Amino acid sequence: MRVSRMPEYRGGSGSPIVLILVLLAVLIVAGVVLYLLLGSNPVSPAPVEPAPAPAPVQPVVPPPAPIQLTPPPPPAPGPDEAPQMGPQAFQPPEVLYGEILAEGFVDLQIVGGGIVRTFYTFQVDTSTQNIVLFFALYDPTGMAISRSIVVENYSQSDLINNAQLTVYYPDAPSTVIHFDKESGTVESSQFYTTQPHGPGMLSSQMRIALIKQNLPLVNSDGNIAAAMQLDPTGVADLSGYRVTIQDPATTQSGLDEIQAIIDQLESRRPRS
Repeated sequence: MRVSRMPEYRGGSGSPIVLILVLLAVLIVAGVVLYLLLGSNPVSPAPVEPAPAPAPVQPVVPPPAPIQLTPPPPPAPGPDEAPQMGPQAFQPPEVLYGEILAEGFVDLQIVGGGIVRTFYTFQVDTSTQNIVLFFALYDPTGMAISRSIVVENYSQSDLINNAQLTVYYPDAPSTVIHFDKESGTVESSQFYTTQPHGPGMLSSQMRIALIKQNLPLVNSDGNIAAAMQLDPTGVADLSGYRVTIQDPATTQSGLDEIQAIIDQLESRRPRS
């Protein structure tokens, strides 16, 4: 029996070994290409962005406290209201003209408007039976007297014929104004002490020689006269002026205005 075999192909392209070698070569080339493409520039992993930091918690700031304003001063008293002051206000002055008949406080409405707390006292000189009316108006604080009136020979049934008005200042000597119906004059004066810090440089004789006491001044009409006392070195401890106006009409007008205040005081003061 004839057995035939497949012919051998030596060195031919169809040899299995050649095919294997070609395949290996292709794989090697493909690996080199991949290496060149990927190995030399490795793909870096995408950077992972850090998680955003939590927003800082804002501290809770309490709302600002309301500004404390100084309370406004109390409204000015109305025409029928008296000012309200502390316990130290409206201390009665110490005045003594004789035996006290009646005294106390009353609220008066003055020409300038508003209510003014007023202290009054009726006193009698038992030796002369002269009744003196004294009343004083307080300033808005109630801690000081701003004006005072003295009336001699007072009688409720008669109109006044004299009055002495004293005007007080916080940083100056007071002014005294005297109304006299009989003489028809208004006399005003203001005196202040002039005692300097010692010791003095000049002799007593020289200091006395420099005093100008009762220096007279008169206007051309003769109805206004002034007496000046000047003490430049302080030896007499007093300087000032006194002015007298001879004017019956002005005198009577001043007395009439004071009389109206007295009538109001009499109508408002309590009776026993």
